[in-house]
Amino acid sequence: MNQYPSQYIDCICTIRERFAPTAFHATLPNGKATVAFVQLKEAHLLDIIKPGDKVNVTICPADFERARIRSMV
Repeated sequence: MNQYPSQYIDCICTIRERFAPTAFHATLPNGKATVAFVQLKEAHLLDIIKPGDKVNVTICPADFERARIRSMV
């Protein structure tokens, strides 16, 4: 029986653009596109993050299309 991986991947993404109040289009280090979200506990980042910025994100290995922004680089 296949199980989803329990380990999360930490990496650095480059922000391309903001498209929702808490969501950004971003690029992973391998060039793939992802949607990066800011959680409520990191809401202070919403005023800081701009296109071209690099951010630390956490990604679930089962879904590389969504990333959680943890901090600025």
